Amino acid sequence: MLSLGAVPGTQESAEAVGDACGATVLKADGTAWACTFVDTFDGLKLNPAKWAVQDTATTGFRVGDTCFKAGQGVTVGGGTLRLTVQRRTPFSCQSLLGDLLGKASYTGGAVSSWGRFDKAYGRFETRMKFPAYTGPGLHGGFWMNPKVRTYGLWPASGEIDVAEFFSGVSQNIYPSLHYTGSTRNDSGFNCPVSRVDQFHTYAVEWSPTQMDFSYDGQVCFSRTWAPLDLLAPAPFDRSFVLALTASTGMGTNAPTSAVPNANVTQVDYVKVWS
Repeated sequence: MLSLGAVPGTQESAEAVGDACGATVLKADGTAWACTFVDTFDGLKLNPAKWAVQDTATTGFRVGDTCFKAGQGVTVGGGTLRLTVQRRTPFSCQSLLGDLLGKASYTGGAVSSWGRFDKAYGRFETRMKFPAYTGPGLHGGFWMNPKVRTYGLWPASGEIDVAEFFSGVSQNIYPSLHYTGSTRNDSGFNCPVSRVDQFHTYAVEWSPTQMDFSYDGQVCFSRTWAPLDLLAPAPFDRSFVLALTASTGMGTNAPTSAVPNANVTQVDYVKVWS
């Protein structure tokens, strides 16, 4: 029988408080995960000690027809982080090199823990809900990117997508690994989520040999990796930063005129354990 406030890593958290992350979460061997990062977005503004707001003008980051602008698309209130994708009159998407990125028709919302928090290995979890719109056009989720591109430009240094949302196929939320030599087998296509516009819990337990992705406490995808140019556990042997993103999509998930003018992704919390 579990002690009060201790729950397995593959189950929902209990109400009893164990540490800064809440109820104690147990590893498969019965020992407790130790909280190393938590944000429950209880204030009235984003905590700058934990998050940086994405701004294309300073980072050059852009997704499809979405540009990220300081002061737009990111708000905190009512206990959640709100990331908004907003249709705009086409405008010049400025980067460090001027307007070379061309015009964009949407602003998005994204935050990153870059420069604030990074970690290799552990348990990484969020509770969030995506927009209700189910046609093509919206994209985003909970991603993790290398703090330093030790092994080269994307995808050589790796990317971990804990929960990736594509509105055109919103019956599933997709976990994925990206690295040199990654294939279709590095994405989980059997992670159904009913009503993505309701809050669900998305997590990954990352070890040097395997990643186990769980949604609402149930493991739906497990993966080891074998890069073509490196020896595992590289590239997933370095610290990664957290990223929460809401944008429009690309390709078969590109936006159409049917996409609502404003679309909000809400995040209840982000927690990380060692």
